[in-house]
Amino acid sequence: MRGFGRREAPLMQTKIAPVAAVPQASAIVIRESPVPAGTEAVNERGALAYWFDIAPEVREEWLDWYQHDHMPSRVGTTFVSGRCYEALHAAASHMVLFETTEPEALLAPSYMALLRQVSDADRQRRGWYSNTIRVTCRVSARIGKGTGSVLGVIRIAGAKAKAADVRRCLADEVVPALARVPRIGAAWLIESDPALRARMDAVRVTGHQDGSADWAVLIEGGHESDIAGAMARLDDVASWRALGLGAAATLDRYRLLYTMSQSDRGQSGDNAP
Repeated sequence: MRGFGRREAPLMQTKIAPVAAVPQASAIVIRESPVPAGTEAVNERGALAYWFDIAPEVREEWLDWYQHDHMPSRVGTTFVSGRCYEALHAAASHMVLFETTEPEALLAPSYMALLRQVSDADRQRRGWYSNTIRVTCRVSARIGKGTGSVLGVIRIAGAKAKAADVRRCLADEVVPALARVPRIGAAWLIESDPALRARMDAVRVTGHQDGSADWAVLIEGGHESDIAGAMARLDDVASWRALGLGAAATLDRYRLLYTMSQSDRGQSGDNAP
């Protein structure tokens, strides 16, 4: 497995890092009423995912700004929800994830206006970030519902297999297999849309140098050990092994720091612009 940039906690070359009470793959029991083969029908949504490092000395200041300024300015424009994560064991110290009702909503005029208008203070805050990976995505598969307090991320970049074969493997085999693992509430797949990113980058003032990825499988759970146990089942998926996706994958585990939805903006005390 490989990562991007500086790692907060180094990943093993071929193994998922151990955590307390991680079940062995052989001990994980599939539910007696399994999720049907293939994925649930979904209304395709859009997503904007970031992975990045924040220097330890500014993390508290960054989180306060993100909670009270940055996230409220995004959620309610075109994004229906936003989440902020901190690494438990991951290649990057933080991750954020925003969702829209459809992929094209990522190009909404309200959001494009925010990208064009960057204050001097925000330019300075950009210096807090390093090793940034930004993916403008379509949500192409989802099984289950809800938001876990721990998120597993299987991030894939530069796979040698054909895109159609990778999509089929991840959407039709990996996501259902992970969703069947006990105590995993949901599993879903996001895939990069380079055309959407190009149109977004055409108006951005900053961030053109951000890296990218091709795919990410997201696993929603309550305990880190459950996420790690689910990831241990990847090699049980024949197409995952046959396509050699492990060599192109980074396996991350994050804990939820903060989340916000559109309904939160109407609550008393909201100071969002």
